Amino acid sequence: MRAIVTFLISAFACACLPAVAADISAYQRGVLIQGTIEKGDYARIIAFVRHPDNYGRFGRVVYLDSSGGDVVEAIKIAHLLDKSYAATHVASGARCYSACFILWMSGVTRHVSTGATLGVHRIHVQVKEGSIDQQSAYVSQIARTVENYMSGLGTPRAILDKMNATAPADLFVISPRWLAEQQLLIAESYRLGFIDAAQARCGPEPVALAMKAKAPPAEDEADR
Repeated sequence: MRAIVTFLISAFACACLPAVAADISAYQRGVLIQGTIEKGDYARIIAFVRHPDNYGRFGRVVYLDSSGGDVVEAIKIAHLLDKSYAATHVASGARCYSACFILWMSGVTRHVSTGATLGVHRIHVQVKEGSIDQQSAYVSQIARTVENYMSGLGTPRAILDKMNATAPADLFVISPRWLAEQQLLIAESYRLGFIDAAQARCGPEPVALAMKAKAPPAEDEADR
């Protein structure tokens, strides 16, 4: 067992991305977070949106284009998006993998354009110094924190299972067809509870009606 833990810790450490902080900039009607998420990015985002030229942008749309990065920092940023009721968007040609997926799930509404990709794998963290048992406990604590937070956002169990089953060095790409086959299009589009509130006020959600009693669509139809 200890040998397995040692291997996992080694894999987590080796899988970490280079320490290049995310680029935070104004984009269309909101803010673009692009690049690797690193420690200090939360403070940089706060400073960016508090600038007089940028004030108010953050509350509309947050665009994401990142292959992941520091999980602990991503959780802090995700809490900010969650409390701000920001919409999260992965534009065409962009990708949102690993820790970035936590940010995407924190949006009150979540969008993925045609040509954009989402991806998940088991979290990897930089372990602190200490014994194997201490390092294992630290990794387990972070993993529980991430799963509990994502469950609270309404992340479907099927996606959490895929995340936990995919090695840090690999990636499970979440395709529109897979979402349709798993009947997750609605769950993925809106934060937990939002769709019920919206439908109570505005009537049935169009995608929900289209997917009702219908077989999973073909690839091109799923993309549309």
